Amino acid sequence: MDTEQSTNLKAMELIQKALGNTIAGGDLGVLLARAGVGKTACLTHIALEHLLRGFPVLHVCLNEVPDKIKVWYAEFLKNIAASQPEVDLQKLQHGIEPLRFILAYLHQTFTLEKLQQSLLNLKEQAKFKPSMVVLDGMNFDQVTRGTIEALKSFAVRNEVPIWMSALTHRHITTVNERGIPYPCHETDDLFAAILLLEPVTDAIQIKVLKHADNFQPEYPALFLNPQTYMLQLG
Repeated sequence: MDTEQSTNLKAMELIQKALGNTIAGGDLGVLLARAGVGKTACLTHIALEHLLRGFPVLHVCLNEVPDKIKVWYAEFLKNIAASQPEVDLQKLQHGIEPLRFILAYLHQTFTLEKLQQSLLNLKEQAKFKPSMVVLDGMNFDQVTRGTIEALKSFAVRNEVPIWMSALTHRHITTVNERGIPYPCHETDDLFAAILLLEPVTDAIQIKVLKHADNFQPEYPALFLNPQTYMLQLG
Protein backbone atom coordinates (compact mmCIF):
# COMPACT_ATOMS: atom_id res chain seq x y z
CA MET A 1 0.00 0.00 0.00
CA ASP A 2 1.13 3.54 -0.70
CA THR A 3 1.57 4.63 2.90
CA GLU A 4 2.30 8.24 1.98
CA GLN A 5 -1.02 8.42 0.15
CA SER A 6 -2.95 6.64 2.89
CA THR A 7 -1.65 8.83 5.72
CA ASN A 8 -2.66 11.95 3.77
CA LEU A 9 -6.35 11.01 3.79
CA LYS A 10 -7.40 13.77 6.18
CA ALA A 11 -11.07 12.86 5.97
CA MET A 12 -10.29 9.56 7.72
CA GLU A 13 -8.55 10.90 10.84
CA LEU A 14 -11.52 10.51 13.17
CA ILE A 15 -9.69 8.86 16.07
CA GLN A 16 -6.54 10.93 15.69
CA LYS A 17 -8.58 14.13 15.80
CA ALA A 18 -10.89 12.92 18.58
CA LEU A 19 -8.35 11.32 20.91
CA GLY A 20 -4.92 12.28 19.62
CA ASN A 21 -4.05 8.62 19.07
CA THR A 22 -5.76 5.27 18.91
CA ILE A 23 -6.26 3.02 21.92
CA ALA A 24 -3.55 0.45 22.64
CA GLY A 25 -3.52 -3.33 22.56
CA GLY A 26 -5.54 -4.70 25.45
CA ASP A 27 -7.78 -1.62 25.60
CA LEU A 28 -11.51 -1.30 24.94
CA GLY A 29 -13.23 1.59 23.19
CA VAL A 30 -16.97 2.11 22.76
CA LEU A 31 -19.19 4.37 20.66
CA LEU A 32 -22.50 5.35 22.27
CA ALA A 33 -25.44 6.49 20.15
CA ARG A 34 -29.17 6.18 19.69
CA ALA A 35 -30.58 4.02 16.92
CA GLY A 36 -29.86 5.23 13.40
CA VAL A 37 -27.18 7.76 14.33
CA GLY A 38 -24.30 5.87 12.71
CA LYS A 39 -22.63 3.41 15.06
CA THR A 40 -21.84 0.85 12.34
CA ALA A 41 -20.63 3.57 9.97
CA CYS A 42 -18.30 5.02 12.59
CA LEU A 43 -16.91 1.64 13.58
CA THR A 44 -16.21 0.98 9.91
CA HIS A 45 -14.60 4.43 9.72
CA ILE A 46 -12.29 3.57 12.63
CA ALA A 47 -11.42 0.22 11.07
CA LEU A 48 -10.69 1.82 7.70
CA GLU A 49 -8.40 4.41 9.32
CA HIS A 50 -6.39 1.54 10.72
CA LEU A 51 -6.37 -0.35 7.41
CA LEU A 52 -5.24 2.67 5.42
CA ARG A 53 -2.22 2.93 7.69
CA GLY A 54 -1.31 -0.62 6.74
CA PHE A 55 -2.53 -2.44 9.86
CA PRO A 56 -4.76 -5.57 9.70
CA VAL A 57 -8.29 -5.45 11.16
CA LEU A 58 -10.73 -8.17 12.15
CA HIS A 59 -14.26 -6.82 11.74
CA VAL A 60 -16.79 -8.88 13.69
CA CYS A 61 -20.47 -8.24 13.05
CA LEU A 62 -23.28 -9.73 15.12
CA ASN A 63 -26.58 -10.40 13.36
CA GLU A 64 -25.47 -8.63 10.18
CA VAL A 65 -24.25 -10.22 6.96
CA PRO A 66 -20.71 -9.37 5.78
CA ASP A 67 -21.93 -7.95 2.45
CA LYS A 68 -23.63 -5.06 4.25
CA ILE A 69 -20.41 -4.24 6.09
CA LYS A 70 -18.47 -4.39 2.82
CA VAL A 71 -20.87 -1.79 1.40
CA TRP A 72 -19.83 0.65 4.14
CA TYR A 73 -16.16 0.16 3.30
CA ALA A 74 -16.86 0.63 -0.41
CA GLU A 75 -18.87 3.81 0.22
CA PHE A 76 -16.16 5.32 2.40
CA LEU A 77 -13.52 4.65 -0.23
CA LYS A 78 -15.72 6.18 -2.95
CA ASN A 79 -16.26 9.27 -0.80
CA ILE A 80 -12.52 9.59 -0.23
CA ALA A 81 -11.83 9.36 -3.95
CA ALA A 82 -14.60 11.83 -4.74
CA SER A 83 -13.25 14.42 -2.30
CA GLN A 84 -9.58 13.88 -3.19
CA PRO A 85 -9.18 13.39 -6.96
CA GLU A 86 -5.49 12.58 -6.59
CA VAL A 87 -6.40 9.40 -4.70
CA ASP A 88 -6.41 6.15 -6.69
CA LEU A 89 -9.62 4.37 -5.65
CA GLN A 90 -8.61 1.02 -7.11
CA LYS A 91 -5.26 1.13 -5.34
CA LEU A 92 -6.98 1.84 -2.03
CA GLN A 93 -9.41 -1.03 -2.54
CA HIS A 94 -6.67 -3.49 -3.44
CA GLY A 95 -4.56 -2.24 -0.55
CA ILE A 96 -7.06 -2.97 2.21
CA GLU A 97 -8.38 -6.33 0.97
CA PRO A 98 -5.56 -8.51 2.34
CA LEU A 99 -5.59 -6.56 5.61
CA ARG A 100 -9.30 -6.94 6.39
CA PHE A 101 -11.22 -9.99 7.49
CA ILE A 102 -14.95 -9.90 8.26
CA LEU A 103 -16.57 -12.48 10.55
CA ALA A 104 -20.33 -12.70 11.03
CA TYR A 105 -22.20 -14.42 13.84
CA LEU A 106 -25.90 -14.60 13.01
CA HIS A 107 -28.93 -15.57 15.11
CA GLN A 108 -27.27 -14.84 18.46
CA THR A 109 -24.53 -17.44 17.94
CA PHE A 110 -21.66 -15.21 19.10
CA THR A 111 -19.50 -16.26 22.02
CA LEU A 112 -16.01 -15.19 23.01
CA GLU A 113 -14.92 -18.82 22.85
CA LYS A 114 -15.97 -18.99 19.20
CA LEU A 115 -14.21 -15.72 18.46
CA GLN A 116 -11.01 -16.95 20.13
CA GLN A 117 -11.09 -20.14 18.06
CA SER A 118 -11.74 -18.17 14.87
CA LEU A 119 -8.79 -15.93 15.69
CA LEU A 120 -6.54 -18.93 16.19
CA ASN A 121 -7.73 -20.45 12.91
CA LEU A 122 -7.01 -17.22 11.05
CA LYS A 123 -3.51 -17.06 12.49
CA GLU A 124 -2.72 -20.70 11.73
CA GLN A 125 -4.45 -21.16 8.37
CA ALA A 126 -4.42 -17.71 6.79
CA LYS A 127 -1.43 -16.20 8.62
CA PHE A 128 -3.76 -13.34 9.52
CA LYS A 129 -3.04 -11.61 12.82
CA PRO A 130 -5.17 -8.50 13.40
CA SER A 131 -3.83 -5.48 15.23
CA MET A 132 -7.39 -4.27 15.91
CA VAL A 133 -10.77 -5.93 16.42
CA VAL A 134 -14.06 -4.17 15.69
CA LEU A 135 -17.11 -5.72 17.37
CA ASP A 136 -20.36 -4.38 15.98
CA GLY A 137 -23.86 -5.23 17.15
CA MET A 138 -23.47 -6.36 20.75
CA ASN A 139 -26.69 -5.90 22.70
CA PHE A 140 -25.56 -3.88 25.70
CA ASP A 141 -29.04 -4.08 27.21
CA GLN A 142 -28.19 -7.71 27.98
CA VAL A 143 -24.46 -7.34 28.59
CA THR A 144 -23.18 -7.90 32.12
CA ARG A 145 -20.05 -6.51 33.71
CA GLY A 146 -18.64 -10.02 33.47
CA THR A 147 -19.02 -9.93 29.69
CA ILE A 148 -17.07 -6.68 29.43
CA GLU A 149 -14.40 -8.05 31.76
CA ALA A 150 -14.14 -11.12 29.52
CA LEU A 151 -13.78 -8.89 26.45
CA LYS A 152 -11.06 -6.96 28.26
CA SER A 153 -9.23 -10.21 29.05
CA PHE A 154 -9.60 -11.29 25.42
CA ALA A 155 -8.09 -7.99 24.27
CA VAL A 156 -5.18 -8.29 26.69
CA ARG A 157 -4.55 -11.95 25.84
CA ASN A 158 -4.50 -11.27 22.11
CA GLU A 159 -2.74 -7.90 22.41
CA VAL A 160 -5.40 -6.08 20.36
CA PRO A 161 -7.59 -3.05 21.02
CA ILE A 162 -11.32 -3.67 20.60
CA TRP A 163 -13.73 -1.01 19.40
CA MET A 164 -17.44 -1.70 19.87
CA SER A 165 -20.76 0.11 19.84
CA ALA A 166 -23.58 0.46 22.36
CA LEU A 167 -27.15 1.62 21.87
CA THR A 168 -28.47 4.39 24.11
CA HIS A 169 -32.18 5.05 24.63
CA ARG A 170 -34.18 8.26 24.80
CA HIS A 171 -36.33 6.88 27.63
CA ILE A 172 -33.38 5.79 29.79
CA THR A 173 -31.75 8.88 31.28
CA THR A 174 -29.43 7.18 33.76
CA VAL A 175 -26.03 8.92 33.94
CA ASN A 176 -23.36 8.23 36.55
CA GLU A 177 -21.44 10.84 38.55
CA ARG A 178 -18.69 10.89 35.91
CA GLY A 179 -21.12 11.79 33.13
CA ILE A 180 -21.25 8.34 31.50
CA PRO A 181 -24.77 7.35 30.39
CA TYR A 182 -26.52 4.00 30.28
CA PRO A 183 -25.58 1.34 29.22
CA CYS A 184 -21.93 1.94 30.16
CA HIS A 185 -22.52 3.80 33.43
CA GLU A 186 -21.53 0.78 35.55
CA THR A 187 -18.62 -0.45 33.41
CA ASP A 188 -16.89 2.81 32.43
CA ASP A 189 -13.75 1.84 34.35
CA LEU A 190 -13.17 -1.01 31.87
CA PHE A 191 -13.01 1.28 28.83
CA ALA A 192 -10.02 3.31 27.69
CA ALA A 193 -12.21 5.45 25.44
CA ILE A 194 -15.93 6.27 25.45
CA LEU A 195 -17.30 8.41 22.63
CA LEU A 196 -20.84 9.73 22.22
CA LEU A 197 -22.37 10.29 18.77
CA GLU A 198 -24.97 13.03 18.99
CA PRO A 199 -27.00 14.57 16.13
CA VAL A 200 -26.82 18.37 15.92
CA THR A 201 -27.90 20.73 13.14
CA ASP A 202 -26.70 19.28 9.82
CA ALA A 203 -24.02 17.14 11.48
CA ILE A 204 -23.20 14.41 13.96
CA GLN A 205 -21.04 15.59 16.84
CA ILE A 206 -18.54 13.24 18.45
CA LYS A 207 -18.07 13.95 22.13
CA VAL A 208 -15.26 12.33 24.10
CA LEU A 209 -16.75 11.24 27.43
CA LYS A 210 -13.67 9.37 28.60
CA HIS A 211 -10.09 9.01 27.41
CA ALA A 212 -7.60 7.03 29.48
CA ASP A 213 -8.30 8.16 33.06
CA ASN A 214 -9.85 11.49 32.07
CA PHE A 215 -13.61 11.95 32.10
CA GLN A 216 -15.26 14.72 30.09
CA PRO A 217 -11.90 16.01 28.75
CA GLU A 218 -11.99 19.43 27.09
CA TYR A 219 -11.13 18.22 23.60
CA PRO A 220 -12.03 20.18 20.44
CA ALA A 221 -15.45 19.41 18.99
CA LEU A 222 -15.48 16.95 16.09
CA PHE A 223 -18.26 16.65 13.52
CA LEU A 224 -19.23 14.12 10.86
CA ASN A 225 -21.28 14.65 7.73
CA PRO A 226 -24.55 12.73 8.40
CA GLN A 227 -24.73 11.52 4.78
CA THR A 228 -21.13 10.40 4.23
CA TYR A 229 -19.86 10.11 7.83
CA MET A 230 -16.68 11.85 6.72
CA LEU A 231 -15.15 14.54 8.91
CA GLN A 232 -16.42 18.06 8.35
CA LEU A 233 -15.58 21.44 9.79
CA GLY A 234 -17.60 22.49 12.80
